[in-house]
Amino acid sequence: MTTPSAPARDTPGRAPAPQQLSGLLVIDLDRVRAHYECYRPGCPKPREVPIRPSAIKAFMDGIKARHLSQYHRETPS
Repeated sequence: MTTPSAPARDTPGRAPAPQQLSGLLVIDLDRVRAHYECYRPGCPKPREVPIRPSAIKAFMDGIKARHLSQYHRETPS
């Protein structure tokens, strides 16, 4: 006896599973500024900004990984 397989997530006519937003990186290229907002409950530092405009590229490249490892003891996937 076989069991029927579950339908694929992207099956037409089936709504995708809702995703939860846990953080947001905002970049304003006109004013040369950026910030990362963490929406996880109890985050000790929910908003981070780069120290100077020349640091924005490095900030964008690694803020999520640094924030998760430093404040949530996680390794991003």
